[in-house]
Amino acid sequence: MPPYVCTICAKDPSSHSLKNMGTFDNITCYYTCPAKATKYSDANGIEEHYDGVLSENNNDWIWFFDADKFTSKHLLEINVGIRLAKLISKKFSHNLVKIVILNPTWHIMVVIKLVTPFLNNHMKSIITFL
Repeated sequence: MPPYVCTICAKDPSSHSLKNMGTFDNITCYYTCPAKATKYSDANGIEEHYDGVLSENNNDWIWFFDADKFTSKHLLEINVGIRLAKLISKKFSHNLVKIVILNPTWHIMVVIKLVTPFLNNHMKSIITFL
């Protein structure tokens, strides 16, 4: 089967921001920076993008979430965060090793508080901040 290609990102690579940064010691690293995504409010497309990318991963994985320039406009798209929290908790958390929040802003701290009820206990326990 060919690798997953997001149809939205195929037309505009800046649409979503989840990137596979490579695999090191059998741990795949993914990076996202919502402030760099032009379609940061596209809940359906973002959820499909994450599902497609993460469905191909059989390794343990680390999620680097870069909150640089994460502002009120991103905070207002809380539905995106809730949908990702549900998706990853239900389908992809079994091999998720760590969630690293880079450059945390107060806006992302609010989002984390709002999505926490939708995270399973494992995910809650592996969030770290840099």
